[in-house]
Amino acid sequence: MTISDIAKLAGVSVATVSRVLNNKGYVKAETKARIQEIISKNGYHPNAVARSLILNDTGMVAVIMSNRMNPFFSGVLEAIETQAEAKGYSLLFYNTGEDRERELKAVIQAIEHRVRGILILPVIAGDSRTRDMLNEAESRGIPVVLMDREIPSASFDSVSIDNRKVVYQGIRLLIEAGHQEIGIITCPECVRKGRGRQDGYIKCMKDYGLPIIDEYIYPGDFDEKSGSEAGSRFFSLIQPPTAVLATCSSATLGCIRYMTEHGLKPGRDLGLVGFDDISLLNSIGYEITVLDRPIHEMGDTAFSMLIQRINGLGPKGRSRKVLLDTRVISRGSEGRGQYLEIETA
Repeated sequence: MTISDIAKLAGVSVATVSRVLNNKGYVKAETKARIQEIISKNGYHPNAVARSLILNDTGMVAVIMSNRMNPFFSGVLEAIETQAEAKGYSLLFYNTGEDRERELKAVIQAIEHRVRGILILPVIAGDSRTRDMLNEAESRGIPVVLMDREIPSASFDSVSIDNRKVVYQGIRLLIEAGHQEIGIITCPECVRKGRGRQDGYIKCMKDYGLPIIDEYIYPGDFDEKSGSEAGSRFFSLIQPPTAVLATCSSATLGCIRYMTEHGLKPGRDLGLVGFDDISLLNSIGYEITVLDRPIHEMGDTAFSMLIQRINGLGPKGRSRKVLLDTRVISRGSEGRGQYLEIETA
């Protein structure tokens, strides 16, 4: 049964039935009673999606990010899901797979679905089309909040960390542990935060009077493969670094995988500092020193900022940039040890 069916049985217009269903607008008491009786007798339940479109209020928030299986992304999403459920919102999730065409399509579809707001962790190699569509969303009253990454030449609310500062802290920790030959597995340079992390490494090394060796800077990616390849590259050098900082959780896992395959141990054969506190490693006995981002706090903060905008709160005419604090969790893997002789391909 549809609203039109109810209207025919009651001898009224669809608009009148809609007013009764939504409890908005004036309807004569006897007419309202007749409509409610028809609804009750026929067991009618309004379609939630159709009703929300009529009201122009879907109660949905779009979450656009690259990979929910990544430990960082999944943690942020978990926090958003908890907040959304508590506040009565449903989520429309899009996985871009770090593909800018998929990201652009996701933004367009979110607008078409009339979502209340958009939370987006932009792809690495974004372009101006996504930025323009997000601006279009805000012009239609759909607020946007960026998570973890920025979009060049854009002005949206955002929540992230000070990447330069946190890597500086990690490198300083390795230096204080006695290392001087320190390698880094970087993020892609096309990401603003990737440059910030490499800048933090370079500045700390210079501040402590240590040389910047090109072979110790591995241009990694946000995957385990790059971490494993970096380990292979570093250990193939005549003079390998005595310590390494991996600037993302996946690269940390990849580096550990390489070490495990070659009988090496963090803190004994290589000083290692990773990114994000990976529960899987802790559960299998790998006590890795990490630069721990406040993953759940990022999801909570981003959602709260979005809800404020949805409710018309927050400063008008300017965006808000929130930088969250990151903590260093020292478990000893940053220590200095002796290398083992291993065969390299």
